[in-house]
Amino acid sequence: MAGSATPRHRIIVLPWIKGLMQRFVLPNWLAITLGPIIFAWRPLGARELAHELAHVLQWRQHGLLYPFRYWRASEKAQAAGLDRYRDNEFEVAARAAEESVIESPIA
Repeated sequence: MAGSATPRHRIIVLPWIKGLMQRFVLPNWLAITLGPIIFAWRPLGARELAHELAHVLQWRQHGLLYPFRYWRASEKAQAAGLDRYRDNEFEVAARAAEESVIESPIA
């Protein structure tokens, strides 16, 4: 599956985790990706899934160094006077993947 635009992944929906993660991670937290596993508090829409799949690919590309590189990208953004999360290069790439998805209207 190397080079595939759609990586193998697994989504685990845990509704009870919402409050915990929104309190300790981000107020609008929805999901977190650890390797090929996406943890979310509710099912993801197409754009949200595209965002998390970008992180699955980032994990695949960087391996176990990914969390350290992600953290360093946050520090780099903050040092430049930017937002640690929104301006993290990995989040910028994931948002680009998200924005490339056009959701079809529900009929």
